[in-house]
Amino acid sequence: MNDDELKKLWQQQPLRDPAPPPAQLVSAMKGKTTQLRRTLLARDVRELLACVVVGVIFGIYFFTEPAPVARLGALITVAGSMFIAGRILHARRATPAAKPDATVVESLRAELHSVRTQSQLLRSVWWWYLLPLAVGVLVFVWGTPGNHLGFKIGFTVVTLALDVSIYRLNQRARSKQLLPVETQLESLLRSAETGEPLDETHVANLRPIILSMAAADQVKPVEFKVAFWQLAIYGVPGIVGIWFFLMLDLTMTNKDWKTNEQPVATVVQAVYTGETNRYSVVARKVVDFFNAGDYAAVQRLYNPDMSKFSPPKETADFYTGIAGRYGRIEKFHGPTGNGYRGWTAFGLDYQHGEMTMSLALDADDRISGIYFQPEPIRHANMKDNLKPFLLHLFSWRHLLWGGVSFLGGLLYTWLIQKTTRRAVGISALGIHLQNGNSLLLWDEIKEVRPFRFLNIRNLWLIAESGEETRMHWTPLERHSDVQAAVEKFAPANHPIRQYLSLLRTKSSRKKP
Repeated sequence: MNDDELKKLWQQQPLRDPAPPPAQLVSAMKGKTTQLRRTLLARDVRELLACVVVGVIFGIYFFTEPAPVARLGALITVAGSMFIAGRILHARRATPAAKPDATVVESLRAELHSVRTQSQLLRSVWWWYLLPLAVGVLVFVWGTPGNHLGFKIGFTVVTLALDVSIYRLNQRARSKQLLPVETQLESLLRSAETGEPLDETHVANLRPIILSMAAADQVKPVEFKVAFWQLAIYGVPGIVGIWFFLMLDLTMTNKDWKTNEQPVATVVQAVYTGETNRYSVVARKVVDFFNAGDYAAVQRLYNPDMSKFSPPKETADFYTGIAGRYGRIEKFHGPTGNGYRGWTAFGLDYQHGEMTMSLALDADDRISGIYFQPEPIRHANMKDNLKPFLLHLFSWRHLLWGGVSFLGGLLYTWLIQKTTRRAVGISALGIHLQNGNSLLLWDEIKEVRPFRFLNIRNLWLIAESGEETRMHWTPLERHSDVQAAVEKFAPANHPIRQYLSLLRTKSSRKKP
């Protein structure tokens, strides 16, 4: 069959008739729902892998992070990942495909139930997907000692903005992809049960699929996948970035790399800026009890109201978290002036950092308030320890895990590419999408508009009705073959031709 005969094929198809046979409509819908199930399976596999990665990372934090609130945040995140994975698996088990020997009505009911379930998942994505992870991560960040207030606020704003964007994308996918299929299935099911004719709008939406099925045995489009390295640009840095920040946190927590630390003093040397007073006496007791690990003795310095606010267990957990992150106190000095809420402040020099301790005492010299504020890292200290810090950060053990994460990123990219095989097909009839299950005829594409995301350029194919269909463009492999296929099959004045210049072909690379 030559090209002219292929171009006449669509004119002879039943889809040009006002009412294609019901059998063709049902078959077209089955092809559409089969493709939808494949897409959902690929999405579920990616989400489950992400749940495993998040669960492992925050599981490590739960066992290594000394701060109780940060550990609680890590636990919430792990539990949230498990809940998300369970929700996804439950939705799959609850919506199996119809049996091969099922009737048309049974098949349509099964697919309608599946689409409705997925639509409900996207509609409620905020509470079962976004909220558990957001709460866990934010509790972890706010509960980690040493995180400055500006970082906490910035991280919270970015997290909430990202969650809002993800929510809006999911609602758009629901309205553009799932709800139309749900309406079409409802119409087909009603027609199959009652014998009523289908709405013409639903018939029109299925016509490209009918044509694609009718032409499948006679038309072989030139097919293109999304290029592996186009996907790897985003997949690999994402996985490697997780490794980098995990290693950075472990390095910052473990300060054995420091070369300018002095040996831990058994007795703290106190340097006072004024005469010793009652605040200095109580501060010295807090320091001595802290270094001895006797947190119960610190709690006994509290007055009754403070003891109610911070019972023994909470007090022990609090000081255990500080000791785990900052080590012993090597020197304290003060009073240094007014601290938190105007309380009397003392400077504390730990093994692994500095803090300001603010004290408030009652008339009986019992602690009525105590507050610890981490001090910013001095630039001189950072400069002195930069080389050993980098050597520890990029130690051979850390680099080994970096190699594993790089391979993991490549594997994740490969999985994505496998799920997007046959992204685009080009033939004399038009453009084949959705693994060949949908066909947009050349003469039905009235306008083509590009849209850009970072370095990616894709196209919107716009029909006369205004319906928009997204098509991969620059991410496709074999740009020279894409250009050759368009030049061979697209009509001479077709709008898609003006975007061939976006492709990186051999001829375009030779241009100055």
